[in-house]
Amino acid sequence: MAKKSNNWLIALVVIAAVLLLTGTISIPNIKIPDFSALFGGGSSGLVDVNKQIKYTLINTYAGSAIASGSNILSVYDSDGETILESNLDTDASGQGNTAFSYGSGKVIYFKYESSNDKQWFPVTIPQMNTQDAEAATYNLIELRSFAIGTYSTDRLSYTGTEVTDGANYNVTLTGTTQTFTYSLANTGSDNTGLMTSYDPLYKMNWNIVQYVKVSGTGYERVLFYGFESDYTLGTTHYLAKNLDAYALTKHKVGNEYRSTGTQDITFSIDATGIIHGDSVTVQLYTYAYSDYSYNAAHGASYGPEAVQLIESTMILIE
Repeated sequence: MAKKSNNWLIALVVIAAVLLLTGTISIPNIKIPDFSALFGGGSSGLVDVNKQIKYTLINTYAGSAIASGSNILSVYDSDGETILESNLDTDASGQGNTAFSYGSGKVIYFKYESSNDKQWFPVTIPQMNTQDAEAATYNLIELRSFAIGTYSTDRLSYTGTEVTDGANYNVTLTGTTQTFTYSLANTGSDNTGLMTSYDPLYKMNWNIVQYVKVSGTGYERVLFYGFESDYTLGTTHYLAKNLDAYALTKHKVGNEYRSTGTQDITFSIDATGIIHGDSVTVQLYTYAYSDYSYNAAHGASYGPEAVQLIESTMILIE
């Protein structure tokens, strides 16, 4: 009988110890040591490391490596301004490695630039499991980017009537108030398109922005509606709105297009104030890697690395 009681006592002690160690129960003012490091480096099984980074650069839409790139990646410190490494490459598998080691938890930025393909990646250096930390030379990360599309087709129209590039729009004949549709299309290869990111160097967003630039005689007498931002710099009026990067991407999976690479935007004008002799130039610019807040604050600069995708013009006359 005594032996059976001892077994029960041992079982209760073991259960209590497990509950205490796992934090299921606690006893005030008694601190239980953390023994988890003895079993794989913490409750997650991960440990801090200080290793070189092996990166893999991937085309998100195509699902393939961005291979054999020369001098296409740079590494910046957490302030986004201090460059730590530059002129990094990718091999035939889309991989490469940093020259320096980086500790777990450190924040760095990778900047990718290959012609007009550009993107920033904020990266927090990950931990590794114990086995990999002991055996591996590199800490692994993925950088998922894109190949830019081709934007050579646009169409400006109202009630089904196209306004050809550079043409006059007579507000007396066609209406002093009018709603326009501006259509953009990616005519490039499948799985090309656009992505947005944040530029920590110039503290600006890399968005896809539709700008409308209004100038000429009587420009101040025309009102525009349907934009996110509206400002005047000198004798030029600007309207702007962000476009959908994914909508302008031709993303094909198997035989199905997840996105066809087209986007329509609508805006309205009120030209009731226009008078005889006015000639108002309305230019529609589409830019990648741009930020309309930066544009307004920096004298109409579209951004240090902005890329114009397409432009169209119409002239408002009375």
